[in-house]
Amino acid sequence: MVVLYHERQESALCGLHALNNLCQGPYYAAGDLASIAHDLDSRERQLGLDKTHASENGDASGNFSIQVLDEALRRAHAVSLEDTRKGTGAGAASAPPCGYILHRSDHWYALRKVGGVWYELNSADDAPRTLVDVDAAIAQLVADGWSVFAARGELPPPMRRDSSIAPADNWFDTDRAGTRGGGGGSFSAAPLRA
Repeated sequence: MVVLYHERQESALCGLHALNNLCQGPYYAAGDLASIAHDLDSRERQLGLDKTHASENGDASGNFSIQVLDEALRRAHAVSLEDTRKGTGAGAASAPPCGYILHRSDHWYALRKVGGVWYELNSADDAPRTLVDVDAAIAQLVADGWSVFAARGELPPPMRRDSSIAPADNWFDTDRAGTRGGGGGSFSAAPLRA
């Protein structure tokens, strides 16, 4: 049995949820990402890149930029996010992505392969969804206007269920989950109870 970690939407913290869902555990808190946003803002000011004095890396509602999400993954897991619209660097194409972060209209979510199966981990959904064909799903997302960022490196293994670090209903038993094809269908996976 594979157990998935899946945070659901809280405020405008979908970037935070996307990272934790991608990493399969509650690795990050809003304060962690706010601190990274502040660091990036400071660096931009030092380089003379910040002309507005308003942060483009994070806002009071908890919406964070791709630069913040990328830096968080680099610092904690040596994983980088590559904009798939810009192609791959030398050598990067040889290693398949370990996951994806997707963005459109101020919403972020993740795709991750766990136990040989790809899952859609969208905090706007009640439960994770199984993807039958990740390539078809990504092609459809791109056609629908989503920005797709490939995660390159090695993600941590999924955390074991532990209700002392996150609510018990953030863990889902995939044996009771349904599937989703390249672009349609849905299901409700069953949360594990303590």
